[in-house]
Amino acid sequence: MRCFKLLLLSAVLCLPPALAAAAECGPEALGTARTLEVPFTQGPVGKASYGRTLPLERGEVVLTFDDGPLPRRTQAVLDALKAECVKATFFVVGSMVAQFPDTLRRTAAAGHTIASHTWSHRYLDRVRSPEVRRDQINGGLEAVRTVLTDDAPALSPFFRFPGLGHSPALDRYATGQKLVPFSIDVDGDDWKKISPQAVMDRVLRRLDAAGRGIILLHDIQPRTVAILPALLRELKARRYRVVHVVPARDDTKAALAALDAPQGRPIRLALDRLGARMASLRVAARPAEGPPRQVAEEAPPLLRAGLFEEADVPPAPRDQSRSGEEVRVALVADGGPAAGPAPQDGWSGFVVIGTAPHAAGFRAVAEAGQPPAR
Repeated sequence: MRCFKLLLLSAVLCLPPALAAAAECGPEALGTARTLEVPFTQGPVGKASYGRTLPLERGEVVLTFDDGPLPRRTQAVLDALKAECVKATFFVVGSMVAQFPDTLRRTAAAGHTIASHTWSHRYLDRVRSPEVRRDQINGGLEAVRTVLTDDAPALSPFFRFPGLGHSPALDRYATGQKLVPFSIDVDGDDWKKISPQAVMDRVLRRLDAAGRGIILLHDIQPRTVAILPALLRELKARRYRVVHVVPARDDTKAALAALDAPQGRPIRLALDRLGARMASLRVAARPAEGPPRQVAEEAPPLLRAGLFEEADVPPAPRDQSRSGEEVRVALVADGGPAAGPAPQDGWSGFVVIGTAPHAAGFRAVAEAGQPPAR
């Protein structure tokens, strides 16, 4: 019996990732039926905008989620997808990525495809300024690139216009930037003020009518969070099969090479701050040279007194509460002998030290790398 168990475990470990995930979930899970590489040459897809869709067989669906990341709700969506071994595509908004990069990293680490959805969800078909259009389209992609880096497998050149609002000129610009515009085939209307059950009914009714296609939902919407586990089970019951779309790696490289850096000051400043934040995190994660360093429990990190203090603010709204979330504090090297040795010579960055004890959280009173006023 022991030998049988070892053989079974060995067989599971040797399976391809998709099959191994399915084995973990069991046969009752919806699963991901296949992975479809969508090359740049495929061109714009989605019948709602372009009259054609992906080369899907009858009964095949592609799950897409727009407008995130938003920590609690996106995480709930990720949990529901993981429970059913399903892979999806997330069209993220750059300004949201700048606020919640960790949620984006978790989404990518779970094996989902990451696509862009402009910098701040401007309806570009209503914008006349070509500079604003350029910054919106490129800012979204640059935010994702800043968090995931150029070689992240999850990063894609897939792009969705907010509100599906496009024009021939916008399509030409997007394709000139080596992006693949993605529209939809089935809209769940989860952004409307309707009940979760109404969202469920509309998705299934429209999907049954179409027989296949790209489904649009929003991971920031509570209606989607509420229905997703049941929706995935119902897709399984109706014998639909999930297809995970991924880019050709050279296409992603081409889109990043063509990226036209945003010039607008607010976007540029936000991206610079995001870049500095991610650089600090990468420095913190980088293995130190020489003998292994002691862990934090044995050698607590040096923290400046007064670097962070409790904020005297009213509790945040329920969905934005920081209670229970990770809190990062800055480690700042101090040349003064009284302070003791710095964690690394001349080093500063962020490190997770625990969770917020209550909804008020913490308020920063000094920036990383800039000592507080004496």
